[in-house]
Amino acid sequence: MNKPINTDSNSQPSKSQKKRDMDELKELGDRLTELSADHLAKIDNDQIREAVEAARKITKGNARKRQIQYIAKLLSRIDVDPIRNIIETLDASSAAYIQKFHQLETWREGLVDGDSGALSEVLDAFPHADRQQLRHLVRKACDEREIGQQTTHFRRLFQFLKALSEE
Repeated sequence: MNKPINTDSNSQPSKSQKKRDMDELKELGDRLTELSADHLAKIDNDQIREAVEAARKITKGNARKRQIQYIAKLLSRIDVDPIRNIIETLDASSAAYIQKFHQLETWREGLVDGDSGALSEVLDAFPHADRQQLRHLVRKACDEREIGQQTTHFRRLFQFLKALSEE
């Protein structure tokens, strides 16, 4: 009469768990639509990129909702950990973003203080960096520090380092 409760660990996830997983993938898909074109290009899957670009163009509620559901369906077929990592490094509230931000600040301070170790660290981390522009920004930031104002080039140096880290 009564069906026995299946306690086998190999059983399929419950319907509620599947719904929670799809809701999580929908949220991930919605966050993908907020990424810039440069950051979206880091995603390897062409279908997902095209679906996200299509979702950006849709402004009506139900059509956008259907497109987000389609993105979630595509995401359910692949391993989403690399995509989550990309979003986490870009999310200002995440620990990875904060750690990256602090590392950039440390490098900037070291460069402006004349620490050659900081320069070698930056060049090791970003071998494709434009050394001439980096040295120019460091020199200008040092000049600003000497006259007591740390604004323009100090900020530009940080933006340069940030751009390098996002490439």
